[in-house]
Amino acid sequence: MNDYLQYKKSLAKFNPDNYGLASIDLNPTELCNRLCHFCPRSSFYPNLNLNMSLESADLLHRRLVEFDYQGAITIAGKGEPLLNKKIFGIITILNFWNPILITNGDSILKDNTIAKRLFDSGLHQIIISEYDSMKKTEIWDELFEGRNYIVKDLTKGAEPYFNNRGGSFDTINNSLEQTCYFPFYKVTINYDLSLNFCINDWKYKEEIGNLNKDSLKDIWMGNRMMAYRKKLIEKKRCDINACKKCDAGGTLIGQESFEWFQKL
Repeated sequence: MNDYLQYKKSLAKFNPDNYGLASIDLNPTELCNRLCHFCPRSSFYPNLNLNMSLESADLLHRRLVEFDYQGAITIAGKGEPLLNKKIFGIITILNFWNPILITNGDSILKDNTIAKRLFDSGLHQIIISEYDSMKKTEIWDELFEGRNYIVKDLTKGAEPYFNNRGGSFDTINNSLEQTCYFPFYKVTINYDLSLNFCINDWKYKEEIGNLNKDSLKDIWMGNRMMAYRKKLIEKKRCDINACKKCDAGGTLIGQESFEWFQKL
């Protein structure tokens, strides 16, 4: 778990040339093969076979180059990324940014050639979310010998820094009167190149732009994102749908980006 925490902190390498954007969560599919009790899929969130195409991945690549993006890309999102049959091609297209992939590993156990294919495609690191038994670590050690990987222990349920996914679960009655750094350093890009305000917004799925139409800079520095940041600087989560019932602390990572925006 400590390795995973170090991975999380590594995603916040502030770069003023990227206007504070240090981390992209890529959601390549809306399909998942599990129904975890701490995930919105166990209640209201639909399981849809919607996947990123290679054409969209190509356009994403062009948008990132246009932005001169220097940060991290984590392939995870709201689904199980290995269920996208184009995942190897997507990784190849994005391999300049040393992508990291988070998976439950089920597909790898069914086909042990997947591990090699992922790294041959240009994957930098794989993180296995282990829900079943840490005894399986021996399997992962064998499959990923000599590779860059982390096994994330989720066998006891939700991770210690679990949150209610933007109010998808009722854990608080009133809005937290505190800021959050997520939209100051991170953005979520979906399979269709739409961008969400926050990775934790499962309930409202508020779209702030789409790379099919706009540049990454125009979306990231757009009026809506700036208005949301102003509210969070003022600790007014109550004024933002995706934040008003969210219980995420949101200040573990991204302080430099937050402070940079404060000065604008």
